[in-house]
Amino acid sequence: MDDDRETREERFTRLYDAHYSDVRAYAWRREPDTADDVVAETFTIAWQRFDSVPAESLPWLIGVARNVLLNLQRGERRRREREMRCAEADVAPSFGGAVEARSSLSVALQGLPERDREILLLAAWERLDRSALAAALRCSKATAAVRLFRARKRLAAALAAAEAPTRTIPTDSRGRLPDEC
Repeated sequence: MDDDRETREERFTRLYDAHYSDVRAYAWRREPDTADDVVAETFTIAWQRFDSVPAESLPWLIGVARNVLLNLQRGERRRREREMRCAEADVAPSFGGAVEARSSLSVALQGLPERDREILLLAAWERLDRSALAAALRCSKATAAVRLFRARKRLAAALAAAEAPTRTIPTDSRGRLPDEC
């Protein structure tokens, strides 16, 4: 029995050593403040389900880390909602501090739905191919390919909109449109 347990621990240690930095990079790029917690929870789940970890383990680990992040985000959102319900005063949020200069790509990415942003970042930052994307997102390879294609199209449209100069209409000193006869 000790030999089997030792072998399991050695295999897990190899898995941990091989993928720790990739899983941490994934978590840090999304939530730097909780990256270490996400990694710890991800490898705890990997240890608990070690017998069901597939041979191609990185996409599986990324999928687990993604679910851990989503659970943390849901919990944080619920906490904020509870605080807002309990707050005595109705205070409108201040967006003055939230406005900052961003690149066109950042603006375009932030304008996309979370689902599109996630698949684009998995493909770009984690360098996952379609098979690995499918494993990480727990969907078929065809579904992952279609989602990635559509997300890229929406990103291209958002980039074009973000980079397009805004057209200003000339007005007179009172802000009225000039008469053109």
